[in-house]
Amino acid sequence: MKIGFDKSPASAQRCYFHHLAALFEHHPGRHEYFTGEQSTKGVDLYHGFRHRLPLNVHLRRVKTVLTVPDLFFLRHPERYPVVERMFVLRAFRRALRSAERLIALNTSDGEELSDRLRIPPERIEVILPLGAAAPGASVPEQQLEVIRRKYDLPEKFILTIGTVEPRRHLDTLFEALLAAELPLHTVICGRRTSYSDFLLGYARSRGIATRVEFIYEPTAEDLPALFRLASIFVYLPDESVRASIVPIVEAMRTGLPMLLSDTPLHRETAADAALYADPEDVEQVAEALSRLISDRRLRAALCACERRRAELFSEYAVAQRLIGIYSSL
Repeated sequence: MKIGFDKSPASAQRCYFHHLAALFEHHPGRHEYFTGEQSTKGVDLYHGFRHRLPLNVHLRRVKTVLTVPDLFFLRHPERYPVVERMFVLRAFRRALRSAERLIALNTSDGEELSDRLRIPPERIEVILPLGAAAPGASVPEQQLEVIRRKYDLPEKFILTIGTVEPRRHLDTLFEALLAAELPLHTVICGRRTSYSDFLLGYARSRGIATRVEFIYEPTAEDLPALFRLASIFVYLPDESVRASIVPIVEAMRTGLPMLLSDTPLHRETAADAALYADPEDVEQVAEALSRLISDRRLRAALCACERRRAELFSEYAVAQRLIGIYSSL
């Protein structure tokens, strides 16, 4: 079977899409894989990663698999210009209804596709690992020391990642550290916003400014080292945030103990490989942090779970799942 991959995948999602296209070109087996200009010419099956399908794929009625990167178009059409709603949204709906298989990046998106568009559940596959970045190379020991000196990092610290905004509840983290009397440093990595300055002032007012470090937009090459150097990973966006699972998967690959906000997406991603807390409940966050710091057996158990869970996000696991879908069609 000749299988074509979207030649312009949605790389902004930091997903496997482009990486898998290159991987499958060299994948042994019964199928041939095509990318670039050949991805829509004479193929038996087409795998798209955007909100529409190429015209020649649609006109030739080529069997299609469509990975749905997000449902923002469906949820908030009012945020788009009238012309865009008339053409792009219509093309998106048509692509969703015509594809033989839809791949959602989490269970809630899959359920919404079924409920909102009345798409039969048997046509929807949930492949959570497609929402994570491809595995990176391991970090040499000497590189870890380079990164520690580059950012002047303390020996032990809590790492948190994401755009600095109120819905990520970093103030809850600060209050929890004070409530539990934990003398740990906190390293916050993310895009600088006006809320960053507020948080720094907030930390000063609470007397912990010397234990809070901001790293604004670290390079992608430095992030794996930051995960290796951290003592605990804390990720507390509330359910209203379209949070990425990439940091959670990176922490699992590293075996870094995690405290996550208790949301369906986080539970689906990490399962029993993390502790969870209400991101607005200081007492819950403080208790979980105390356990992660003081309970050595708990940390060891979580690390073992994380490494097993991380295998679900491997290239091999994703490739085998997709090949199974292609073969079924």
